[in-house]
Amino acid sequence: MRFLESKTMQHNLFVNENGWREIPDSIISREGKEVNTAGDLWNLPYAIDTSSSKLDFSKIPNENLKWVLKSFIIEKIEKVSTHAGLQHFQDIWTKFFRTNIEIIRSAQDIEETLISVVENAINLGRAQQKFWTLYRPIQWYLYAAEHYPELGFSTAYAHILETISIPGNPKGEAVRMEDPDAGPLNHSLELPLLIQALKKDQSQEFEHLQEKVAIALSIAYGRNPANLTYLRHYDLVNLTPESDDPVYVLRIPRIKKRLVNPRDDYIEEFIAPTFVEYIHNLIKANNETNAVLYHNGKKIPNSQPIFLNVKGNEAAILSGDYDNAYNFSSSMITSLIKGFVKRHNIISPLTKEGMHVTARRLRYTLATGLAAEGISKAALARILDHTDTQHVHVYFELAGKIVIQLDKAIAKGFSQYLSYFSGNIIDSSEDAINGDNPEKYLVFKGDKFESEIEDIGVCGESSICHLDPPFSCYLCPKFQPYRHADHEYVLESLLNSRNERLEKYENARLGIQLDEVIFAVAQVAEACKKEYV
Repeated sequence: MRFLESKTMQHNLFVNENGWREIPDSIISREGKEVNTAGDLWNLPYAIDTSSSKLDFSKIPNENLKWVLKSFIIEKIEKVSTHAGLQHFQDIWTKFFRTNIEIIRSAQDIEETLISVVENAINLGRAQQKFWTLYRPIQWYLYAAEHYPELGFSTAYAHILETISIPGNPKGEAVRMEDPDAGPLNHSLELPLLIQALKKDQSQEFEHLQEKVAIALSIAYGRNPANLTYLRHYDLVNLTPESDDPVYVLRIPRIKKRLVNPRDDYIEEFIAPTFVEYIHNLIKANNETNAVLYHNGKKIPNSQPIFLNVKGNEAAILSGDYDNAYNFSSSMITSLIKGFVKRHNIISPLTKEGMHVTARRLRYTLATGLAAEGISKAALARILDHTDTQHVHVYFELAGKIVIQLDKAIAKGFSQYLSYFSGNIIDSSEDAINGDNPEKYLVFKGDKFESEIEDIGVCGESSICHLDPPFSCYLCPKFQPYRHADHEYVLESLLNSRNERLEKYENARLGIQLDEVIFAVAQVAEACKKEYV
């Protein structure tokens, strides 16, 4: 302990002799939040990610290096953002310190040792094709060599580092590679299963209500989880309060736009009535929880986030960021999405395993779908809340590839996983609801012969049906198809129509519009075939 105190005193003396700024007991972040920097453990006001909101400088094995790192991180927090300070610390620790603690601690020549550490990190980054991850650590070395060469940073070596070209983060690789676990969900085989489960989910349990809103907003807007964590009750706005058919918008806070605070700016998005209902149900449940948090015996006012963290946001509370004390973290939004998929046991027809769904995958899914429909790059960039079109090109590269090749065998193979048909197969009209009403009989006219019409079943709906028969009938739970009907013919006709649309219009969306019906027809055809065998 005395040896450690002696080293600290020597370090402080060295710092004072050079007239350098001491590490203050507290600083004010660019967002206007106070950060306690008196010790080696800093609790950052970063409510988005509570698992990594602590900076532990006690792990740095050299007092001088610790001091330089603190100075650098303070500059990032004060001038850029808390998020920037957090990312720089994590990258510098991971690339330079984590596996070199003993080497640095026992170094006889700290300058040569640091150069060796940096060189090893560069070589490893190149070998792993992750050289871009060295950008922030190298920026720290350059900063230290410019301002504090006396502490073991070589200005000559810094000049060499400045000549190295470091590539940017390879954005869009998961999208471009069409990764079955990281890229966009398949628009014909996977996304519909998620939407189907959402429509059927009637649970009113608090966590299940949160799951449904997380899934719905991620599908509709493709926002990052951090955007959702900052949503408040009053961000759902009724534009026509006097109307019996209200129109709502959702004010979604913007992030990553160099704003001082995430809620300093919004994008207003129109929101579908079904999704409005999900949010209203969750807001009602939030109000009924009566969540109250305390810190040092004082009640923390509830800022009414849509995603209410009843246990409290640890990072926000420890750092005194009480405006966000009830916020979810980003990882909690991801957990909601994964919890929804697990609860409904959604199996991917592609992997034959539980579907891997994240907010990022749903963002990719939205973007590739819109690109396939012919949206402009500028419009897609606006929807994804990008400041320019630089990062949307990859979605257009995939626009023509999101449509799967379908024939009768493939459609039947996938239909067993999709289960779009939920009606009741009958032997004759005598077994059907409305079987005595000829107006409820359904027919299908294909392209085999000009005048040929197939009887395919009976509509079991008692009121006026607003579907588009006969195609949408196969998706309706009230549809009662005949066991003896030629559903194989219906399937062939639909597949031919699908191929014609793709060839004629070169628009992926026009092709996949039929896919749900095709899979439902294939399911009925297979069910009738098995019952005859």
